[in-house]
Order: sequence, then C-alpha cells, then structure tokens
Amino acid sequence: MNSGLLINGKKQTKLSVLNRLVQFGDGLFETCLIEDARLLFWSKHFSRLKKGCHQLKIHPVSESIWLKEIAKALIISKLDRAVVKIILSRGQSTRGYGYEKNIKPTRIVIVSPVPDLPWQYHLGVCSSGYAGNQLLSEIKHCNRLEQILARSELQAQECVMLDQNAQVISVTQGNIFAIRNQVIFTPSLTDCGIEGTRRSVVFDLVQALGLQLEVCCLPLAELLKADEVFITNSVMGIKPVAKINQQLFNHHQITNQLISAFAHSKNNHSSSVLLKLKSSYLKFIFVFVAIFLLFWIILSKQII
Repeated sequence: MNSGLLINGKKQTKLSVLNRLVQFGDGLFETCLIEDARLLFWSKHFSRLKKGCHQLKIHPVSESIWLKEIAKALIISKLDRAVVKIILSRGQSTRGYGYEKNIKPTRIVIVSPVPDLPWQYHLGVCSSGYAGNQLLSEIKHCNRLEQILARSELQAQECVMLDQNAQVISVTQGNIFAIRNQVIFTPSLTDCGIEGTRRSVVFDLVQALGLQLEVCCLPLAELLKADEVFITNSVMGIKPVAKINQQLFNHHQITNQLISAFAHSKNNHSSSVLLKLKSSYLKFIFVFVAIFLLFWIILSKQII
C-alpha cells in the first residue's frame, strides 16, 4: 500500500514517547482529500485548524509549511488521489499536564489511498455518546475516545451518536442531516461534536440552492420521522442514509440534489489548492544532462 509519512518535514515514523500527542492526545488533526494534486476545500480545513489552535492555545504552524509538507508526502506516496491527515501536536514535554510557554509544536503528515466507500449507508445507534464541553466542541482535537467507544460495538456501517441529553449530534465519522417537509435539519454543536468541513459546504450549497435549513436540537425520534437522511465527511462527501436500525428511508430527492451541487462545487478550482509538486520528469532530464556533460568532459580530456 502506497503511503507517505513525514514528521516535522522528514520521512520518518518514530515519535518520542515524551510527545504530548502520545501522553495525552494533546493536539489537533485534519483529514483532507486530494484529487489531481488539488487539496479540496483546504481553506475550510485550515480555518478549523486555526480555530482549534486558538481554543487549545497551541502554537500555530503557517499555511505555507503545511502545504509544502503535504506536497512532499504526496510525492513520496506516488498517489494521484489520496487522503491526507495532518496532525499538530502541542509538542514534547516531561511528565505532567503542564508545559513550557515556548513549547515547539510537532507536525505530522500522513498520505494514504482513498478507501472504497458504499454509495449509501445503514446506521445503528451507538451505545456510547458525547459528554458536553464547550471548550472542546466543534474543533477536531486528537482525543477521540468517545468515537472509539462508540465504534467498538458497531454492527452497522455507521452509528448515530447522542449527547448526554439523548439528542442526536453526529455519526462517529461525520455529521448528520435530516430532511422533513422540504426543510433540512442538522444538530447544534454548541456543547459537543465536530464542525465538519463538508457540513460547512452543505450550508453554502443550501443557501445557493434556495433551500431551508435549521440548526437545532434533534431528538432521535424526530430523526427517525425524517423523509430523508444523509451524512457527510471530508472523504465520503455527501452520502444518503437508507436505513437507521429498522427504519427505512426510500426517498433521496433533495439529498441527490445536494450531491450533484457538491460535485460541481468540488470541481470548482477556487475551492481547492493546487499543490506545488516537483516534476520527476524534469528531475530525470536534469540528471541525464548532468551525466552527459560529465561523460563529455571526461571524453574531451582523454582526446586531449
């Protein structure tokens, strides 16, 4: 399996046990999609990363460094279409929760193949859910024990996660939307959950298409009464839900409209960043010319 992995810009796989990512999950991450050397919806990912740095008080890393290292990892992987995961650790420290103010962050970039995904999903309801914490809500921090516990008993392709008040928040790896009477509903993430980049894209598409959307509290019973349900994340995009437990959803009219608009938006180059990849072809030409010149110099000296 092709993959590219960098730590602080260098090709390596070992991370110190003193790194706070290892000790406490003290960091942030983003999972992005690359197609034809384009980093899709990068501005939304980088914006969320900056928000996470502000909330957790982690020293930020410049956008140019991330883009340079993502491009380098993509070249190493030799993939045209890939998933890239960037991880920003607060850095390395000794034992204990405290840390120095000038602590230097650690950058990790992992590029891997895009997995095969179903075109529609069957969901269960997770036995483990979210605890509310407004300081950790919306951002993508590295402590994902709630999702790990939720998926440990997963018996469907995905499952719905509830908060401590039994309100729908998301699925384990994405956001969730319900459609009823032509109105799109999605849970509020004020107290918990992740503010997904594709959730934000859906908000943009809804406005462009003149549809109605409400961010609200969403009880499970109301979700099951929906006409349509769909889920989103950065790798799957928008996917219709065919079933939650035993409840079937046979209509996907508005969902398909959003999927079509999403595909057009994804192909809009203004929403993505073209990575600056070094051409291996030009490198080959340079090496060939250098060898030819060296051979010509040696041959000339022999003739003289």
